[in-house]
Amino acid sequence: MLGDTFIFGGGAKKYRLSALLGAGLIASALGTSANAACSYTVNNTWGNGFTAAIRITNDTATAVNNWQVNWAYSKNAITNSWNASLTGNYTATNLAWNGRIQPGQSIEFGFQGVTDGGAIETPQILGALCSASASSISSISPVISSSSRSSSSVVPVVNNIATLATATTSYVSAWETIRAVNDNSNPANSNDKSAGAYGNWNNPNSIQWVQYDWPQHYSLTNTQIYWFDDNGGVLTPTRAYVEYWSGSAWVNAGNVPLVKNAFNNLALNGIVTSRLRVSMLNATQSTGILEWRVAGTAAGVMSSSRSSVAVSSSSVISSSRSSSSIVASSSSRISSSLIASSSSVRSSTPAVSSSSSSTPNVAQCSAHEWPKYEPDLNYDFRTDFGQVDTSKFKVYNGCPASTIAGVKTKGRFAFIWGKNRNPAITDADIDRVLINLNEDADYIHNVMGWPVDKLQQEGYFSNIYLYGSGLCTDSAANTEKGGWQSGINGYPMVLLSYYPVVTPSERGGITHEFIHTIMATRGNKAAWFNEGGNTWLQMNLEASRTGNYGVGFLDATSFLAPHMPIENYSGWLQDGSFGGPNAEGVDRRVNGQQISTWRDYLGGNQYNSAFPHFLGVHVSKGANAWLWAKGAHNHILRSLAGGVGEEQTQRMIMEFRARQAMVDFGPWSNAFKSPINNNWGRTIGAEKIPGGILQEPTAHRLTFYAATTQQGTTLTPSTDTLPGWSGANQIPLKVTGNKVRVNFQPIGQNMRVQLAYRAADGTAVYSKPVSSGEACLDLAKAPKNGVVVAVVSNVDYLYNGEETRTRKHDYRLQIVEGVTGTAPLYDKHYQ
Repeated sequence: MLGDTFIFGGGAKKYRLSALLGAGLIASALGTSANAACSYTVNNTWGNGFTAAIRITNDTATAVNNWQVNWAYSKNAITNSWNASLTGNYTATNLAWNGRIQPGQSIEFGFQGVTDGGAIETPQILGALCSASASSISSISPVISSSSRSSSSVVPVVNNIATLATATTSYVSAWETIRAVNDNSNPANSNDKSAGAYGNWNNPNSIQWVQYDWPQHYSLTNTQIYWFDDNGGVLTPTRAYVEYWSGSAWVNAGNVPLVKNAFNNLALNGIVTSRLRVSMLNATQSTGILEWRVAGTAAGVMSSSRSSVAVSSSSVISSSRSSSSIVASSSSRISSSLIASSSSVRSSTPAVSSSSSSTPNVAQCSAHEWPKYEPDLNYDFRTDFGQVDTSKFKVYNGCPASTIAGVKTKGRFAFIWGKNRNPAITDADIDRVLINLNEDADYIHNVMGWPVDKLQQEGYFSNIYLYGSGLCTDSAANTEKGGWQSGINGYPMVLLSYYPVVTPSERGGITHEFIHTIMATRGNKAAWFNEGGNTWLQMNLEASRTGNYGVGFLDATSFLAPHMPIENYSGWLQDGSFGGPNAEGVDRRVNGQQISTWRDYLGGNQYNSAFPHFLGVHVSKGANAWLWAKGAHNHILRSLAGGVGEEQTQRMIMEFRARQAMVDFGPWSNAFKSPINNNWGRTIGAEKIPGGILQEPTAHRLTFYAATTQQGTTLTPSTDTLPGWSGANQIPLKVTGNKVRVNFQPIGQNMRVQLAYRAADGTAVYSKPVSSGEACLDLAKAPKNGVVVAVVSNVDYLYNGEETRTRKHDYRLQIVEGVTGTAPLYDKHYQ
């Protein structure tokens, strides 16, 4: 079930958070002890490219529930994947729809790759599911001493510098010891405590960390972790990742495999640092480590001003290089089109002092034209799916026949009700619902080209079940209100109470839930995109067939609080942090009592369609379809990086934020201005939850613009509204003359600034974005109202847990030329 519930009569949505909480974590946990046979097949080759597939066959008598496999290459690298979630180098896990493998059945996922100068490889597929003999091997190397031979599929730890580090932790149980993690022991299994163990019981479902600090910098090759699992209160993590200290912040280095009874390997590709941290979480219990090894060689002392610089063992890359630079060590070359997973190494540009300003040349100050994205991700589902023959559809009851009182079919749909049907529902009401749904679905499928849901794919009517009527779907009373997309026996379906059925004005809400069944069939995407992407498709449905462009009242949230991340559920929370992509941080309780966490209006941020509209207008018409068809990850920005690369994804974030500042969304621009203007200047506080614990954040008045204080020529932003990951600040500047110059001094990582304004002729004008130093823009056209906006964006596209969710990104902006001060925060400078 998706995490929203329509309360149809009130015109607003409430939030079913329990269905969302931990969704991303649960999906990664292995829930089976069955074994399977795993095969790797190269399907096609050309030049330096290839496609391959991995097939997992359940050759036992027990069903497999969720799967994970691992493999590694010597030189080959993956650039795209489908039918699995891919992380690291490489771990594949199931999507929501293909996690269960019945005895005798197989599933298959595929990918495209590059040879990267080597031969096409056929690696061994490892993991607990692959065979009885392989289940104890996993995707990592065995325990290897410096004199041992290297595994062919992974890099061994041959220079274990963990013994030279000081180990610290967020928490260790009184009867365990942190000293156990780097004592160079060799565990026999995950419950072997003969040399001691680190554990953090009793801290279930919480992120805990262990950290290594060295007295000097090392170039790190790889790391291996042996998880502690006592089959009780301390279990193998359901999620774990490694971060390194860049000199100013923690930077994600990749996800660690989650296999028991073996060392789990993660390549570090020559990262230079003096501090390394592993964070871990188990969704139901606590976590622990028996041994944590790190391979590295001394790299000399690195200056603290060299922030987050990736290096190989033989060279150091200057921090002045672009953050898109990817450095490949001799043992791990990386294609420029490599999927940007959480293991990507990214550099950030250090802060630039005010004295570093230099006069930019003319080209830097001229108006910037955004280049096209290559590839443009313009995907058409019709290349994969044809039309279905509705005349041959069969009824799939789902519930036992004894609970079903009636079934009515029409076109693509079956309406099913039980013996407790609310007497207010007439047959004419059911007919109207079916007629409307068929009209909308036919347009979505036949004209717009989107695929059908799983029931229709398999020759059945799409099911609409009557909630509260006594079916097996629920035990509610027939007077309950609401409607949502749910599932039955692995098939997405729609549950409707009596109220939307008897209320003609609820047609849009019913179609919204049917669209969810299409998207649920496509696989697991972050909860915010299941909503924002859904509303985008429904808006395009109406615009395509009527020519009227309209958006909803929640579509202004991301404009009026742009410091919120793109991948954000429930907006800017009352504690100042942000809801995660799958509502992480939102559903909080004290002794079982709900805490009020979200703010008025912004709590519905996940329903805003701004970013999907940006993709459809400024990337390609089929970019949203590409995400559902080819996006390899639950998180949307991560998937986009897999399609267009890291540099273009960071540019995409910057462009989106700059166009938001100008409300520059093509045919949708005027539509967005309606909810923006209706909520402009609105004061918001805590949204109350009946019976919940109310927090009292400082009242906030909605505007595009971030408050700043000025000291001399330096503008310092308010800390309350500093941008989160992929968030932005907009600072309105009063300008004079024919040129604007400001000096950008980033403090947070992965920052950019761009100048933008509405000209007197109504056009939007943008400067070239920069990562630090001077941003400059010629005012060849007179700015409306004499205002230019500095758009400061964080372009970090990787969500990596609590530290990402709660982090704010600081900066300073220095006035250099053509600026007399800041403009009013509550004037609409985008007009």
